[in-house]
Amino acid sequence: MAQDSRERMLASAASLLGVRGLRATSFTEVLRDSGAPRGSIYHHFPGGKRQLAADALRRTSEQILAYQRTCRADTAAGVLEHFVELFRRSLSSSACRAGCPVAGVVIDTTSPRDPLREIARASFRSWIALLTEQLVNVGTARRDARSLAVTTLASVEGGLVLCRAEGTVAPLEAVARQLRALASSPPLRSRRPRRPAAGRAPPGRRRG
Repeated sequence: MAQDSRERMLASAASLLGVRGLRATSFTEVLRDSGAPRGSIYHHFPGGKRQLAADALRRTSEQILAYQRTCRADTAAGVLEHFVELFRRSLSSSACRAGCPVAGVVIDTTSPRDPLREIARASFRSWIALLTEQLVNVGTARRDARSLAVTTLASVEGGLVLCRAEGTVAPLEAVARQLRALASSPPLRSRRPRRPAAGRAPPGRRRG
C-alpha cells in the first residue's frame, strides 16, 4: 500500500511537471491529484519537493526507455514513428495539455550544475543513445544515426509545445511526417540487411 501511494505521487508529479513546470508544481497539488494521504509525502520524499521531482524524472525516463525498447521496426522511419507514437498518445489522452516533465524541469532550472538539470540532461542523452543504437541496428550509418536521433527528440519536444499552444495534435503529426521523410531519404536508407530495432532476430530466424 505504501509503495502504491509513492507510485501514485510520482505519476502525478510527472504529469504536473509536464503541464506546469517545476516552480508551479506544489506538494498540495501532487497530493490532491494522486489521492495520497498527506502524511505520506515526507515519508516517501524526506528531501522534499526536489527529491520528488528528481524521482519523478527518473521514473519518466525509465518508462520512455522501456517503451522504446519494445520497438520492433525494421526501418529508420519505423523506429522514429514508434518514438513519436508515445507522445501522440499522451497528447490525445490529455486533450493536448500534456507536456514533457523533463523539459518542464529544464525550463525552470537555471544552473547547469543543478542536480535536477543533470538528471534531465542524463535523461535526454539516454533517449538519444537508445534511438541512435536502434537506428544503427536497422542500417543507418552511425554518423547519421545520432544526428537523426537528436533531430527527432528536438522536433518532438518542440512539437509538444506547439500542440499545447494550438490545442491540437496537428503540429506533432507534421513533425512525424517530416521525420518519416527524413528517415527515408536516400543517404539514410539501409544498405545492408535490416534487423529489428531492438536487435532481436526476426520471427522464424535464429541466430547462430
